[in-house]
Amino acid sequence: MKVVKIAVLAGFIAGTLSAATVPALAKDDHKFHVPPGHLPPPGLCRIWYPGKPPGHQPPPGECRVLSRRVPAGAYLIANDRRWSYGELRDRRFRHDIFEGPRYRYTTRREIRESVRDVREARRDVREDREQLQRNLEELKKDRAELRSDIRSGAGKKEIRQDRREIREDLAKVRESRQDLRESQERLQDARQDLRQDLRRR
Repeated sequence: MKVVKIAVLAGFIAGTLSAATVPALAKDDHKFHVPPGHLPPPGLCRIWYPGKPPGHQPPPGECRVLSRRVPAGAYLIANDRRWSYGELRDRRFRHDIFEGPRYRYTTRREIRESVRDVREARRDVREDREQLQRNLEELKKDRAELRSDIRSGAGKKEIRQDRREIREDLAKVRESRQDLRESQERLQDARQDLRQDLRRR
């Protein structure tokens, strides 16, 4: 009788644990349907946005190049595999996957693509820095306006408006800083890829 109770209790605990893990198993970021006619040819890849119509997805291209351009929320798909944004953010993982013979292409073309990626990443960093500077200047101006209104005895409505504008400016500054960090990471990745291409030449 004691053995039966232990077995029942163990079964109940196992069932509870397995039921608790069902949502985690069900949440598989790789589970989305790609129509067979929209899969990239063997040896190529494609950036895929789940929920976007197949006809509006970006065209296929070289896997190693596209692996550096996948934005958050999108995936890189090959003819028989797919990778999430999080996997592709790991530079070591990306190089381990895309250095194999299935995803190799001519070194000269690699270098051209890597140089272009570095130039684009530099441009993005420059634009994000300029945007951040503009947002900081707007924040500084709105703070000065708030101080002036307080000193001049402005009404509560004007002060509330000034504070709302400052909160909006702060949100823009945070967003600009995040964009700049991401652009700097992309530039670092692109430079690393270019150095590896040149070493392999």
